[in-house]
Amino acid sequence: MPLRYTTLLAANFCLAATPFAAAQSNISGSIQYGGVTRSFIVHLPPGFSTNEPSPLVMALHPAFSSAAQFQSNAGWDAVADANRVVVVYPNGGNPAGTGGNFTWNGWEFTGAAPDDIGFLSTLIDHVHATYGTDACRTYMTGFSNGAMMTNSFVAVHADKVAAVAPVSGGWITAYGGNESDLTPSAPVPVWIWRGSNETFVTGVGKNSQTRTEQDLAQRDFWVAHNAANLVETTSEVLNYGVPRIYVTGIYAGDAPVRFTEVQGTGHVYQPGAADLIWTRFFSQIVSDAGACAACPTDIDGNGATDGGDLSTVLGAWGSANAAADIDGNGTVGGGDLAMLLAAWGPC
Repeated sequence: MPLRYTTLLAANFCLAATPFAAAQSNISGSIQYGGVTRSFIVHLPPGFSTNEPSPLVMALHPAFSSAAQFQSNAGWDAVADANRVVVVYPNGGNPAGTGGNFTWNGWEFTGAAPDDIGFLSTLIDHVHATYGTDACRTYMTGFSNGAMMTNSFVAVHADKVAAVAPVSGGWITAYGGNESDLTPSAPVPVWIWRGSNETFVTGVGKNSQTRTEQDLAQRDFWVAHNAANLVETTSEVLNYGVPRIYVTGIYAGDAPVRFTEVQGTGHVYQPGAADLIWTRFFSQIVSDAGACAACPTDIDGNGATDGGDLSTVLGAWGSANAAADIDGNGTVGGGDLAMLLAAWGPC
């Protein structure tokens, strides 16, 4: 059975809202992380029940925005209601101005405050524990700065999401980082989006690049990481408000990559992105990493849980090593050892 992180201690979390009820569709909540209160909104579809594990989509707002603003214009609530999906809209860790807006601390891998990677990982665990969502059908998307955060997160926690869809987000090299800082532990299904009019320059100082350069570099990174090759390029007219041409490169490999350019649009969460990302991509992908793998205790992939796997767990004891963190609680420890010993032998 998929692991749902139900062993998390309630004492680790502080839910700001009253306990959710079936009739509620939007719940404002918070958890304590890094010594501060971090807030988010949970959207529950009609008929939601913790007895029927729902897919989970984490939807990350752009810079100088908020969870509430992104919820109102991204289109994910309608997709969630039509497909029995739970959507979580978190707020970033950097307050921006006095209007309740935030930015994400993207491309930061040292754990420096605000540790948005750690916060999102903890929040995913919290949602699984509270709402019974499916850890093997958990996905992340984001717009602009939220897309940058999506790439940052999956570079560390490829084991916690089945697929990602960054939309119109800047790339690490334009912000002073290196692609070598991105070390996903496994191939990751990725659908990258941009508007054809996103030709302006973004970034920091001398590292700044045109958005076109950044989007192509992002595509090339994921194509290489997933050992993927171009299968076909499609061009279709879709009507989300007005007819537009959607040009998509489809790549197949260890994990799929898609790269879509919407003709005539600028820097927006691209029209119809939520609907298309769910119906054509997220809904068709189930994680096979970490605890969702067919034999998660077979860390070295030799077809059996044995001494090699035991050595890996003991060698990573106390760390956040994703491969050895079999129970997905963020730390290699007794729970992982117990699961490994219980599964000893051929897979």
